[in-house]
Amino acid sequence: MGGLSAGTAALYGTGLDFSSVFPRITRVQATLGIGIIAIAFVMAGRIFFDLLGAVNAFVGAILVTTTPWIVILTLGYIVRRGHFHVDDLQVFNRGETGGRYWFSGGFNWRALASWLAATTLGLLFANYPPVIVGPFSDLTGGIDLSLAVAVVSAVVFYLLSLTLFPEPRYVSAPPAAGWCRRRTMRPRLSSVSSHEPCVARRGGERAGTGARQAYRGVHHE
Repeated sequence: MGGLSAGTAALYGTGLDFSSVFPRITRVQATLGIGIIAIAFVMAGRIFFDLLGAVNAFVGAILVTTTPWIVILTLGYIVRRGHFHVDDLQVFNRGETGGRYWFSGGFNWRALASWLAATTLGLLFANYPPVIVGPFSDLTGGIDLSLAVAVVSAVVFYLLSLTLFPEPRYVSAPPAAGWCRRRTMRPRLSSVSSHEPCVARRGGERAGTGARQAYRGVHHE
């Protein structure tokens, strides 16, 4: 019964997260889909594989892949001194494009590349037999250093990428005094540039030079 209650809570949270990443899928659809996939994995692990080894490998893979991302998010929080433009964080959920955090096509390639590199390096040191055995796991005499390697690599790669390729200043800067009222004078820009901040826009909408001038401080409150 304890496992059932814990699994239900985990399934609900996973379905909720999945529906937020893919807004076109409802929470019920996401939960049902994840539940079916989870049952298939459990049955496959029970019938075809060593269930305990599969669970250990699955948990280890989750730790190695999610922890570097948390580290990168924490470093981003520190670099930005805890300042975020909350409205621009919800652009994807609203089906819009643009905003301060849109970067290149909606991806922050500095963080993404650092995460992929750290995760890959960590998995190379993973030792979760018989499912996951990295080619470098024997270098430490069977000691699993995958999590430590992934965390350290995430710190090094992300800070190095920020040093070599600094993010635009508007990403971490607080709102200017002349920021237009969002409800009454919200400029919508037609494109996103890594050198120019913008407010989120819905796909296909365009604005003239007046919107750009409004943002640059020509028309202040």
